[in-house]
Amino acid sequence: MASLDDLLTASKNIVTALNGINGTFAKFLGNVTSTTITSSTLVATGSGRLVNFVVLVAGTGNGAIYNTTNSASPPAANELVVIPQTIGVYPVGAAFTNGLLVVPGTGQTVTVTYYLG
Repeated sequence: MASLDDLLTASKNIVTALNGINGTFAKFLGNVTSTTITSSTLVATGSGRLVNFVVLVAGTGNGAIYNTTNSASPPAANELVVIPQTIGVYPVGAAFTNGLLVVPGTGQTVTVTYYLG
């Protein structure tokens, strides 16, 4: 028969495992969703993972999401994804190391979901 110490140790190990699983899923599901974005916006600094973005209003021009903190002149080489002129949810799953700059196209409204860490 298991002692009380054995049962408490087993419970502690289960909690530790569940915390690890939660951290892993957060990286893939995202832990932050931005407010609606209608103009060039630096939504995060540092490293993380762009999980997805949602085009709420299609607009009349494509936008882009960059791995940079340079909002004045984002380098083309740091472009992670083009924001198309079609309403919908777009899964991405791209890592960023510098920051996350969202530059919607003309008339576009978007949100982004990402993970920091």
